Amino acid sequence: MGVVPSFPYKDVPIYGDTADILALYFRGVWGCLLTPKNVSDLADTPGIRYHVWVATKKVLDKFAQGSKTFYMTHVLRQFLFELGLAMLGSVEGPVVIFIDSRFHDSKTAMVDEARALVDLFDRADVRRWRVVVTLPATEDGIRAAHELTNKYSIGIHLSMVTSLAHACACIEAGATMLSMNVAPIMTWFEKKDVGEVELPITPGHPGIKTIQSCINYIRQNSLNTSLLVTDIRDWDELNQLDGVDAAALNQNFLDQISMCGLTTWSPEFMEDYEFSPAYRCAREAKYPSDFLDHERGIEMALSAGDRSLLSSVVYIRLGQNKVFMGKIEDVIRKEVVERLYVDAFDPHPYSLAVTKRQLAAKIHARLTGAATTSP
Repeated sequence: MGVVPSFPYKDVPIYGDTADILALYFRGVWGCLLTPKNVSDLADTPGIRYHVWVATKKVLDKFAQGSKTFYMTHVLRQFLFELGLAMLGSVEGPVVIFIDSRFHDSKTAMVDEARALVDLFDRADVRRWRVVVTLPATEDGIRAAHELTNKYSIGIHLSMVTSLAHACACIEAGATMLSMNVAPIMTWFEKKDVGEVELPITPGHPGIKTIQSCINYIRQNSLNTSLLVTDIRDWDELNQLDGVDAAALNQNFLDQISMCGLTTWSPEFMEDYEFSPAYRCAREAKYPSDFLDHERGIEMALSAGDRSLLSSVVYIRLGQNKVFMGKIEDVIRKEVVERLYVDAFDPHPYSLAVTKRQLAAKIHARLTGAATTSP
């Protein structure tokens, strides 16, 4: 494993990018970042299957009949609530929880799903600040965030932010938290010109400059939005960023931390800070911005380079999330079908043939909402 470097910022919240409750508890991290990837990675483990079982039982006990789509939608939502509730017991801070990212191109669907999920936490008397809902920072995701924050006072985390202009639009929407995926942003710049270029990990790296300009924009304008860095490739990348609000560490990085947590230190203030390219970019960016009112839409208001970076990071990740969501749904679907089979079983059949007919009819009725008939 080697020597684990100290974390470069004192008192900066650490979020565990994992669905492993024990990893969160023993590392003493502040919060939890749940994603389709880290949940699907553990989809076959007893812990995840237990929460799926609980969610399925609660939904089927509550709703006597419904279509397959109805059950899948409600069980997925209930599962995310049950999992999030469990994670809240392992951290002192917030749990950042996702809704189905396959809704990324529907503002209405994201608003409805986020409200329904938060309502479950409200009913469980969980304080609002401890639940932050993740939406992808697509056009519809940003507009959904604007409605959810301003109309319903729901804390929103806009994920996969890729540039300063992109961050400005997300801040304009009122998001509580933004996150930037370090690895794909850095990689895009390293492959941008001629193949893959070995760029030194320094403040001059264009990827570091892009992330730092977003940090500076928030700091210079004294904004309440926090910036979370995630998808870190190595510790050196964190050492180059000054003023990070929070960092998410995946299971691999958490495994490198002692049980007592990370040693922290405060970076020295750079004498030439105000002359750095990242500072100048942030200072020149308009505040407040007006991306939400752009007649051609938010994405078309971005530069060609920013749109290319956004497509490379956001839409590739959304495609990956679609696969991860499919794996989670497979586990839920199996549990729903098994539960329907158990509920439909009649212990006092007239005959084996009658039992089979009743069983098939009852399962069909639960999935379609049709009434069953006696044999």
